[in-house]
Amino acid sequence: MSIGLTRIFAKLLNEGMLAIGPRCPSQVLVVIPNDQRRAEAARTAALLGRRGFKVELYHRADRLAKQVRYASRKGIPFVWFPPFADGQLHEVKDMATGEQREVDPASWPGRVRGVRACPLAEF
Repeated sequence: MSIGLTRIFAKLLNEGMLAIGPRCPSQVLVVIPNDQRRAEAARTAALLGRRGFKVELYHRADRLAKQVRYASRKGIPFVWFPPFADGQLHEVKDMATGEQREVDPASWPGRVRGVRACPLAEF
Protein backbone atom coordinates (compact mmCIF):
# COMPACT_ATOMS: atom_id res chain seq x y z
CA MET A 1 0.00 0.00 0.00
CA SER A 2 1.36 3.41 -0.96
CA ILE A 3 0.32 6.57 0.86
CA GLY A 4 1.89 9.05 -1.60
CA LEU A 5 4.28 11.04 0.56
CA THR A 6 5.09 13.36 -2.33
CA ARG A 7 1.42 14.35 -2.68
CA ILE A 8 1.04 14.79 1.06
CA PHE A 9 4.17 16.93 1.19
CA ALA A 10 2.99 19.08 -1.74
CA LYS A 11 -0.40 19.55 -0.08
CA LEU A 12 1.22 20.63 3.20
CA LEU A 13 3.39 23.15 1.35
CA ASN A 14 0.46 24.54 -0.65
CA GLU A 15 -1.66 24.89 2.51
CA GLY A 16 1.13 26.80 4.25
CA MET A 17 1.45 24.16 6.93
CA LEU A 18 5.20 23.77 6.33
CA ALA A 19 7.60 26.67 6.39
CA ILE A 20 10.39 26.70 3.86
CA GLY A 21 13.63 28.00 5.28
CA PRO A 22 16.54 29.60 3.47
CA ARG A 23 18.35 27.58 0.80
CA CYS A 24 21.56 27.89 2.79
CA PRO A 25 22.04 28.43 6.51
CA SER A 26 25.01 30.78 5.97
CA GLN A 27 24.38 34.48 6.56
CA VAL A 28 27.76 35.74 5.37
CA LEU A 29 30.23 34.53 2.76
CA VAL A 30 33.78 35.78 3.38
CA VAL A 31 35.69 35.96 0.11
CA ILE A 32 39.39 35.27 -0.31
CA PRO A 33 40.81 38.16 -2.38
CA ASN A 34 44.11 36.36 -3.12
CA ASP A 35 46.36 33.73 -1.59
CA GLN A 36 48.36 36.34 0.33
CA ARG A 37 45.16 37.54 2.11
CA ARG A 38 43.82 34.06 2.94
CA ALA A 39 44.86 34.32 6.60
CA GLU A 40 43.12 37.69 6.96
CA ALA A 41 39.95 36.24 5.42
CA ALA A 42 40.09 33.26 7.79
CA ARG A 43 40.56 35.56 10.82
CA THR A 44 37.60 37.65 9.71
CA ALA A 45 35.40 34.58 9.25
CA ALA A 46 36.44 33.31 12.70
CA LEU A 47 35.66 36.67 14.33
CA LEU A 48 32.21 36.83 12.74
CA GLY A 49 31.61 33.21 13.74
CA ARG A 50 32.58 33.92 17.36
CA ARG A 51 30.12 36.81 17.31
CA GLY A 52 27.38 34.31 16.46
CA PHE A 53 26.95 34.72 12.72
CA LYS A 54 26.62 31.75 10.40
CA VAL A 55 29.69 32.24 8.24
CA GLU A 56 31.12 30.45 5.24
CA LEU A 57 34.67 31.05 4.02
CA TYR A 58 35.04 30.57 0.27
CA HIS A 59 37.31 27.61 -0.41
CA ARG A 60 39.97 29.27 -2.58
CA ALA A 61 41.25 32.55 -3.98
CA ASP A 62 39.12 32.68 -7.11
CA ARG A 63 37.91 35.58 -9.24
CA LEU A 64 35.75 37.84 -7.07
CA ALA A 65 32.87 37.68 -9.52
CA LYS A 66 32.86 33.89 -9.19
CA GLN A 67 32.84 34.09 -5.39
CA VAL A 68 29.97 36.61 -5.39
CA ARG A 69 28.03 34.48 -7.89
CA TYR A 70 28.50 31.50 -5.55
CA ALA A 71 26.88 33.48 -2.72
CA SER A 72 24.05 34.55 -5.00
CA ARG A 73 23.31 31.01 -6.14
CA LYS A 74 23.32 29.69 -2.58
CA GLY A 75 21.10 32.52 -1.34
CA ILE A 76 23.69 33.88 1.10
CA PRO A 77 22.49 37.42 1.91
CA PHE A 78 25.85 39.11 2.58
CA VAL A 79 29.31 38.92 1.00
CA TRP A 80 32.23 40.07 3.14
CA PHE A 81 35.35 41.54 1.53
CA PRO A 82 38.34 41.57 3.88
CA PRO A 83 41.01 44.20 3.17
CA PHE A 84 42.71 43.59 -0.16
CA ALA A 85 45.87 45.32 1.11
CA ASP A 86 47.28 46.55 4.41
CA GLY A 87 45.61 49.76 5.56
CA GLN A 88 42.37 49.16 3.67
CA LEU A 89 39.01 48.62 5.35
CA HIS A 90 36.60 45.70 5.32
CA GLU A 91 33.52 45.95 3.11
CA VAL A 92 30.24 44.05 3.03
CA LYS A 93 27.79 43.71 0.16
CA ASP A 94 24.06 43.28 0.75
CA MET A 95 23.07 40.88 -2.02
CA ALA A 96 19.41 41.92 -1.89
CA THR A 97 20.03 45.62 -2.50
CA GLY A 98 23.47 45.53 -4.13
CA GLU A 99 24.67 48.11 -1.58
CA GLN A 100 28.32 47.72 -0.59
CA ARG A 101 29.87 49.69 2.27
CA GLU A 102 32.84 49.84 4.57
CA VAL A 103 32.32 48.06 7.90
CA ASP A 104 34.08 46.93 11.05
CA PRO A 105 33.85 43.17 11.69
CA ALA A 106 33.86 43.79 15.45
CA SER A 107 30.68 45.90 15.37
CA TRP A 108 28.78 44.91 12.21
CA PRO A 109 25.84 44.70 11.52
CA GLY A 110 24.73 47.66 13.60
CA ARG A 111 21.29 48.01 12.04
CA VAL A 112 21.04 45.89 8.92
CA ARG A 113 17.78 44.42 7.65
CA GLY A 114 17.25 40.82 8.63
CA VAL A 115 20.66 40.11 10.14
CA ARG A 116 21.25 39.14 13.70
CA ALA A 117 23.81 37.02 15.38
CA CYS A 118 22.52 33.55 16.16
CA PRO A 119 23.03 32.09 19.61
CA LEU A 120 25.50 29.22 19.48
CA ALA A 121 22.69 26.90 20.63
CA GLU A 122 21.14 27.26 17.16
CA PHE A 123 24.14 25.67 15.39
